[in-house]
Amino acid sequence: MPKFIYKAQNAQGLTVTGSIEAETYDEAMGVLSLKNFSKIDIREKKMSIFDFFLALNDKIEKSTSSKKVKLQELAIMSRQLATLVDAGVSLLEAVSEVSSMVQNKYLSSVLLDICDNIKAGQRLSTSIEKYKNVFDNTYISMVSLGEKTGNLGKIFGDLADYLESNVRLTRKIKAASSYPVFVGVFFAIVFCGIVFVLIPKFQDMFASFGATLPLPTMIIMNFSNFLLDKILIIIVFVVACFIAFKSFIKTSVGLMVWHKFLFKIPIFAPIYTKMLFARFFHTLSALVQSGVDIVESIQIASNSVANVYIKELLMQIKDSVVAGKFFSDSMEKYKVFPKMAVKMVSVGEKTGNLEKMFAKISDYYNDEVDATVAGISSVIEPVLIIGLGLMVGICVVALYLPIFNMANAMVSSSS
Repeated sequence: MPKFIYKAQNAQGLTVTGSIEAETYDEAMGVLSLKNFSKIDIREKKMSIFDFFLALNDKIEKSTSSKKVKLQELAIMSRQLATLVDAGVSLLEAVSEVSSMVQNKYLSSVLLDICDNIKAGQRLSTSIEKYKNVFDNTYISMVSLGEKTGNLGKIFGDLADYLESNVRLTRKIKAASSYPVFVGVFFAIVFCGIVFVLIPKFQDMFASFGATLPLPTMIIMNFSNFLLDKILIIIVFVVACFIAFKSFIKTSVGLMVWHKFLFKIPIFAPIYTKMLFARFFHTLSALVQSGVDIVESIQIASNSVANVYIKELLMQIKDSVVAGKFFSDSMEKYKVFPKMAVKMVSVGEKTGNLEKMFAKISDYYNDEVDATVAGISSVIEPVLIIGLGLMVGICVVALYLPIFNMANAMVSSSS
């Protein structure tokens, strides 16, 4: 907003100076006139380079982070609400109190708006439904159920457990993959340094000798020359492929094909499958244990699945359950569902402990994700390190081989 500098006389006849923010000159004059100022001399303050970049930085920060709420922040908020509501604090007071506790300014403003809606007579589930960017369908459905059963304190506690579990799972995956990613990036940097910097320097040096180069040296130099000559074509090709891929998966058919293919990628597919079903069954368990019926639980939990192929299958399974078929029988028709999950669901249906079995399946796949990620990480790390060592070793031998040959020739000629 523009800033105006003014000089005027106040009601006591004293000269005062200052600055004021307003959209226009007339608006600034109006504000000063309301303060009983007279003989007003006002001009717009020119923005300095520092002010410009400061304002630009504020805009960027607001646009990128003002409407983001992390799962961890939502989990903490839910835990605070559970504690206050269980302690007998009214819902309105609890939401108002938590709004002053949270660090995220956007989340605080959302909670204050929810307070206003509750004061106006709206239900909490109806109020939070306006903020789908903060509260997903699972959260809204469980809050709605808590209102119907009069057990909001327990529901908020269950939601906090659910969100904290998702946060832990995400952190474990990031922590386990961080080192292989670091080694992979380092590998790429070393590769580019050797190909685009080191080899050309040795090539210039060998050219000045005019000697015939050994085959390994010729191979890596020709490879370096090829990449240097075709680097622009390679970059354009890679970018074109990336754009074509992004355009393809933006279509419904393309996204379906890609999401099916994810289950066929070696090494990646097992962990992706376990992660996906760990999240699905965890959501399903939270919903069923909270009292949501199985059909609605499948419908809501399927929305937590990012894979459209699995989501479509879950909708077909839901229709089968509505038609009176067992959940496990419907799952068994599709090979993508792990046999262990199908078997455990079947046991839960036969024993009447389906909600507990969903929780066990979720725990099982969470443990499987941990074990698989740790196993893959332990394999990838040495493979990358060995690959890096081999690449450096081959280049060193190939580049120094001509020097060794020339040294041997000089020794032989002198003797």
